[in-house]
Amino acid sequence: MLYGTVKAIVKKYYQARFKIKVIGEDRIPMEGPVLICSNHKSLYDPPLIATSVKREMSFFAKSELFKIPILGNLIRRLNAVPVERGKGDRAALKKSIEVLGEGNMLLVFPEGSRNKSGTLKDLQQGASFLAVKSEAQIVPAAIKGSYDRKKGITIIFGKPIDTKSLVESGHNRKNITEKIKEGINNLLISG
Repeated sequence: MLYGTVKAIVKKYYQARFKIKVIGEDRIPMEGPVLICSNHKSLYDPPLIATSVKREMSFFAKSELFKIPILGNLIRRLNAVPVERGKGDRAALKKSIEVLGEGNMLLVFPEGSRNKSGTLKDLQQGASFLAVKSEAQIVPAAIKGSYDRKKGITIIFGKPIDTKSLVESGHNRKNITEKIKEGINNLLISG
């Protein structure tokens, strides 16, 4: 209930503040584990994606935020998964696999940090690790444009990547990471 209420408020705020276009939201599976993998331009990105999809989702948040009394409690109730940045956080990976194992959706920025260049950096293999472990479908996403009223921001969701069939056909995490990168890049260069 809290998630839906906060999502509605944030969506109204985003619609009033920014010119937003959403493409391909119908490509996101409505059930089962789904990993949304997107480029990451701004702090505005996680709420943009969350308000652009019908399903509830979990997301990573830096562990320091959970130490702020009111904010920490709020983001925990909004499905945030704490992560220690700059090192392999096994607890965050374990919690993420649990989230996906329960058939939920998780947002991941596989570049590992914000990148304002407009060109995708090399991706870390964490997203493919999570997808392989949970057999989640991967939905590539691309955020294009700017967060302003004139130019506008566009989020495009690509076709799901079936992790299970890729693994069965011999693909490893490195191959799957390349498929994710290709999927996001194709969306970034599309018209």
